[in-house]
Amino acid sequence: MLVSRPAVLGINFGQSYASIAVIGKEGHASCIANEDGERQIACAISYNGEEVYIGNGAKPQLVKNGNNTIIGFRNLLGHTYDEVDHTAVFGAPLIPSSKTPAYTVDVLVMPPAPSAPSTRAGSTAPSGAATPAPREPEATKKTISVPEVTTLFLSTLFQSASDFLGVSPTGTVISCPAWFSADQREALKSAAADAGIPVLQILEETAAVLVGYRVGLTEERQERALLGQPEEGHKGEREDRDKTVVVVDLGETSLNVAVCKTGEGEYVKLAQGRELNLGGKSFDDLLCQHFAKEFTKKTKVALTIPCTESSSQADKRAEAKLRLAVEHTKRSLSASSGAATCAVESLKDGMDLSGSINRMRFDGLAAPVYRKVADKAKAVIAEAGLDICQIDEVLLAGASTLFPGLSAHLSLVFPPTTPVTSALDPSEVIAIGCALQALHLSELPAELKVEDVLKLAESPVDTTAAPIGIVVPGQSNDDLLSAVVVPSGLALPVRRRVEIPVAQGTEKVAFEVWEGKDDVKVDVLEKAEKTADDEEDEYSDEEDEPEEVRTPITKKTTLLAGLELALTDKAAKSVLFEVIVQKDGKVDLRLWQSGKESEVAVASI
Repeated sequence: MLVSRPAVLGINFGQSYASIAVIGKEGHASCIANEDGERQIACAISYNGEEVYIGNGAKPQLVKNGNNTIIGFRNLLGHTYDEVDHTAVFGAPLIPSSKTPAYTVDVLVMPPAPSAPSTRAGSTAPSGAATPAPREPEATKKTISVPEVTTLFLSTLFQSASDFLGVSPTGTVISCPAWFSADQREALKSAAADAGIPVLQILEETAAVLVGYRVGLTEERQERALLGQPEEGHKGEREDRDKTVVVVDLGETSLNVAVCKTGEGEYVKLAQGRELNLGGKSFDDLLCQHFAKEFTKKTKVALTIPCTESSSQADKRAEAKLRLAVEHTKRSLSASSGAATCAVESLKDGMDLSGSINRMRFDGLAAPVYRKVADKAKAVIAEAGLDICQIDEVLLAGASTLFPGLSAHLSLVFPPTTPVTSALDPSEVIAIGCALQALHLSELPAELKVEDVLKLAESPVDTTAAPIGIVVPGQSNDDLLSAVVVPSGLALPVRRRVEIPVAQGTEKVAFEVWEGKDDVKVDVLEKAEKTADDEEDEYSDEEDEPEEVRTPITKKTTLLAGLELALTDKAAKSVLFEVIVQKDGKVDLRLWQSGKESEVAVASI
């Protein structure tokens, strides 16, 4: 039986592209296409005479109508003119001002109709109806601020969603970068409200990715805390185990990497790093340079990309046309294993460009970009005080992570046991996460207010300082924990329950509970002896670096308690062990047989 779901909306509002996600009747989130059939909608607005182009239709206007085409306006929200990097503004220039950044564009508007001539009493009115003079649109200047541009653009996304759903959405969650200031978040929320959008939350992109992959924030524990209810034990299997994940968000203009500890629907950010000028445009630059060289080689017409201030208008126009063309080439390379083509009519001096590139050649060109992404991920992991082998999963987000070469390169950097996940379309996962978050917030109990839940979610949290685990008698490694029950870095309070198997006929279960310390074990593999073939090899004299195998381990540091439980049911196959860590650091331990909670071993530290 299908459950009626509220009409909610998730919007991924990027610097270059946006996407819209809605919730279906089954409760699944999916991205929808706008009226032009585009799921990735360009954040661009262009004025051409009386016409206004919004979205993908505005991008081609950059070639011949660049001064009236507005792009890259999201990051300007909440800033003054003096705070903006004007060298990074393309298309329509900003008006020099100390207030809110704004643009001036040329438009055509219809002048107001002339008022009918008045007749005085006693005058003679002309016979017949006078033919009105034809009116022509007049050229004028239009000033539009960055918040107004944002409102105009978001209103088209909201209208597309309303047309798709057949009703106006009652709640919307919009994404924003992690580095957005409070003023920028408020400016975005205000612009969306002016567009008639009921905003539930401005959600950080990293959180949206975690929610999209179903390992991020949920409202369950927030509800219990606000209602003053105690933590409940697990009922059935846990949906997600505790993980340490890396979110690699490679957008069109920047790279954001975050290391997070997740568990039971909550996440704690351990470290975060941002790399400007590394993103989809880096791939655009490589492709443009590649095809520009091919064009010059075939036509003998000089074309140097990227253009400089001193470059001719012909070169600048050619670069704009080529950049529009390579966007389609990129999509083909990410979606197909075959060669992708790039064709531009009259690229320069009346000469056409027609070329192709296969994925192997592209991966060779893009290798430096892949390495920079991996290096940034390693740097952020090190900043979090972790080793690469301690990462459980890598989550990919952003359309620029769709290239298989990037996933393959990251897979070589991380251990084989660490999956590089793109189970969801990376270009859609942020919008999907926003839609799921909107669904969570819209289905809160009536006694809870969204504002209170968000305030609780955004407040600083205390975390577990050290892992807690068990040590069973007779284990071979005396300095290691047998199993970790509560990892370090989880938000407090935390409650974990595990099932410990026991052999049939066991009369007593006993073990020690310890605090531990996360560490890494490094094993150096010995080199294999050289064979006769190796000795004849011209490279055999080169010294090979020894191979290291790094394994995450947890050493025991402080004994917390010892638990012992006599089993009354000799046929029991397992016992349940529970650890509760309160905000004040108090630790409660419980051990019992399933269905016999009256027979329990307890300890409090």
